[in-house]
Amino acid sequence: MFGVIVLFFSLFFLWPLIGDRYVIAGDALYYSYPLRTAAWQMIRHGQLPLWTPYVLSGYPLLSMAQVAIGYPLTWGYLLLPGLWAEQLYVLAPFLLAPVFTYAYARELGRSRLAALLAGLSFGYGGMMCSFIANSGMLTNGLMWAPLVLLFIDRARTRAFAPCLLGATLTYALSVLAGHGQSYVYVGTLAVAYGLFLTLVSAGATLRDKTAWRAWLAWAHWRPLFVALGALLLAAGVAAFQLLETLRAARRSVRSALSYTTFGEGSFTLREALLSIGAPLYHYVDTSAYLAPLVLVCAGVAICGAVSGRVRDARLWFWVVVAVVAFALILGTNTPFYKFVYHIPVLNQFRVPSRHTFEWTLAGSLLAAYGWDLLASRLQRSARGGVSYWLVALALAGLCVGVGVLWWRATQLRPEPNPNIYTYLAEPTYWRWKIAFTTLVLALAWWVARLARTRWRTGALVFVLALACCVEQYATISCWWGGLLSLPPAHFNLIAPTTRYLQQFAPEEGRVYTRSGLFAEEFVAQPRLDAPNLTAIYGLHNAAGMEPLILERYSRALGGVGPDSVTPRPGFPANDDLFEAQSHVLDILNTTHVVSFADLKPYIEPLDYKDGVALSDFDLRTELRPGASVKLTGAPVLRDQLALVTMLSNSTDVQQGAPVGRIRLLLAEGRTVELSLRAGIDTAEWAHERPDVRAAIKHQLAPVFAGYPGDAANSFTAYRYWTRLPLGGPFKIKEIEITNVAPTATLVLSKATLYDTPGNNSTPLARDPRSTYWTTVYDNDKVLVVHNTRAQPRAWLVAEAAAVDGEEALHRIRGESASAFDPRRTALLEVQPNELPALPGGEITPASQARISSYEPNRLVIETSAPTATVLVVSEIFYPGWVATVDGQTTSILLTDYLLRGVALPAGQHKVEMRYTAPAARNGALIS
Repeated sequence: MFGVIVLFFSLFFLWPLIGDRYVIAGDALYYSYPLRTAAWQMIRHGQLPLWTPYVLSGYPLLSMAQVAIGYPLTWGYLLLPGLWAEQLYVLAPFLLAPVFTYAYARELGRSRLAALLAGLSFGYGGMMCSFIANSGMLTNGLMWAPLVLLFIDRARTRAFAPCLLGATLTYALSVLAGHGQSYVYVGTLAVAYGLFLTLVSAGATLRDKTAWRAWLAWAHWRPLFVALGALLLAAGVAAFQLLETLRAARRSVRSALSYTTFGEGSFTLREALLSIGAPLYHYVDTSAYLAPLVLVCAGVAICGAVSGRVRDARLWFWVVVAVVAFALILGTNTPFYKFVYHIPVLNQFRVPSRHTFEWTLAGSLLAAYGWDLLASRLQRSARGGVSYWLVALALAGLCVGVGVLWWRATQLRPEPNPNIYTYLAEPTYWRWKIAFTTLVLALAWWVARLARTRWRTGALVFVLALACCVEQYATISCWWGGLLSLPPAHFNLIAPTTRYLQQFAPEEGRVYTRSGLFAEEFVAQPRLDAPNLTAIYGLHNAAGMEPLILERYSRALGGVGPDSVTPRPGFPANDDLFEAQSHVLDILNTTHVVSFADLKPYIEPLDYKDGVALSDFDLRTELRPGASVKLTGAPVLRDQLALVTMLSNSTDVQQGAPVGRIRLLLAEGRTVELSLRAGIDTAEWAHERPDVRAAIKHQLAPVFAGYPGDAANSFTAYRYWTRLPLGGPFKIKEIEITNVAPTATLVLSKATLYDTPGNNSTPLARDPRSTYWTTVYDNDKVLVVHNTRAQPRAWLVAEAAAVDGEEALHRIRGESASAFDPRRTALLEVQPNELPALPGGEITPASQARISSYEPNRLVIETSAPTATVLVVSEIFYPGWVATVDGQTTSILLTDYLLRGVALPAGQHKVEMRYTAPAARNGALIS
């Protein structure tokens, strides 16, 4: 049967095994692939992978557990090209999970065919073969579960030590795979299974003997102690990784989850039920899919247990697991999930839908019981003869034909919309499924009744493979075969922005890739590379993707989430990073920012009015009398300015009176002025309210859109639309709009520069950049802007202030009443009496700091100053970094909220910093 599983795997993944696409996309492409590449490059160069400078302005690399450096299935990076190594890691679970499940089902006493059904069902079910399984993270952690359970089960009848060793090694591999949610779920299931076996065994003793001594016999308790011992010892084996990860977790945004975040990814009951039958249309990031034959067999098993025909108590364990798991995938749509939120460790993981792991495993094992029960009953009326085999062949041919047609019907994929994976309507999908399922069940029933021969066994293997293949192959072909896999050429593409930035030495300036992580995933030629991808090309990035992004780092960048760009719920947009008062990017040595036009993380969705494209995003800019706003221009020729605006408190404004002055700064240096007029270009938003209409002194302007004016919808409020000729086609650098009305407020909603002859539009946004930012690359709606105020990677100051963390944060973000100049002052989180003695004032021109050696785990800085100074190093402060000055150990001071600082006396000095990774070191001793 192992050969059957290998053949099934080879046929299922024939297209990536011998084709021209790699199942590497999403998290695999933008997280694990680049970081593993960087980590194994360090190892090949003889460096320990302890720290990476390539993302998040520096981060402890071993704490990035999902990179899984200690996991054997990632060791291919040492010898193979990165693409092949990542493909091996992603695809291996689809071969190993069925093998391990088969082995465990055989341990349960199931027949070879029943065990094969369980193996294929779990290995290609809704969890393992899910929408996000192409990252390999969950699947590599979860696939070891059946093998762990096998050794726990063996502890009932076999020697303790070998069972403990086997369970430890297999669970250690689950832990080393690095996905915390996966190995916690596997560990929880293992302990529950060990406890169940112990209680069943001990309970049977109590029924036979009333002596408690018999109940406490060691033989009864071996399964539980194997489970608990495996968890403890596996944690020890992986301690070098676990301790470093836990250290980062305590300092990260994931140190605690709100209940709302904890419940993200919950199924509704309806969606959960539909995902069992139509995973292509109903999934969160996994589905509850089980093949119809599996569901039928599982139902037979439960009926058999109820009626007493199946007397294996372990069957009831899997019934309970299936029920509990299905309730858990509903998450916050059930009242008891709040109880789960208060369970330590479990409350650290969101997306309840991932409990489809236990659901699909339980359903698959129940199906193995049911298959054996059905097979034994059908064999009582076994038949043979050529006619019966001809019917079987005819049914098999119909199954294959319908299956192929069904698959082909799903493969009509719409392009280029990546959010829809098939044109096939769901009702049509269900009709195909019903037809195919009817034929497969009929074929299974017919073949199972044939007389026992080798041909019958082969036919049943074919039936099981067909039942577990067609629907999931169609689903995976839609998901992975198209958009969620990539051709080899894609991995050789370097975005033009990255090529531009490669001219600068990475240790002299960081880039901040301010874009959505998956913004360029589906384009043939990416215009910019996602933050982690830049690590492959040697850039040091202030951005990066990491679930355990440090809390301080997140707050400094405006409360960003794991992608280091998008603010978390409850935090406003972080455009203020580019305002003059903010020094966050300055102190992070961010010399360049890469983003889309107007420094937006994504290309804006557009709406159209009279052929003019307008951004779906509302500028929401209120200009009181005398106030101004600046908008970015366009480096292309445009001859009209389209605006969506309205006025408030404008009853007294006369018809045609100027309410807005528009000043265009042209690329050639001169300016053009336009006027925005009441009653012609804009008007009062409540113009049609009866009391306003009776007194208003200007008319309605052309209406852009109406909306209810009040809760009772007693009148219609309006926004207004105008297209202002510019007097010729111009390249416009900047647009300034000023409210010149005496008392009215001008509200600006949308703005677009338009080219009438070419019918081309450029939607505009508020310019968040201060005068310190200069555009150095502008092509195809992608910008690279240079920060002329960026601090070097290391610099000296002659003045320091003692602050707490909150004050330091406010100062670097420009939110404090106290001014802050990082070139002059170091913000040290010490007591005032612990401040180093410094002369204050500006640093002398003769003072300098130069990095003479830069390695991921070590840097050397040479300094010279005639006075005492503080050396500020634009590297993230993190416990485990140690420093020496001229060979003598010294303290590293938490500086400027994020950075490292060292107090230096006057003169020339050699400062060395090393990352010692104490948690990893201590963990390695345990391991």
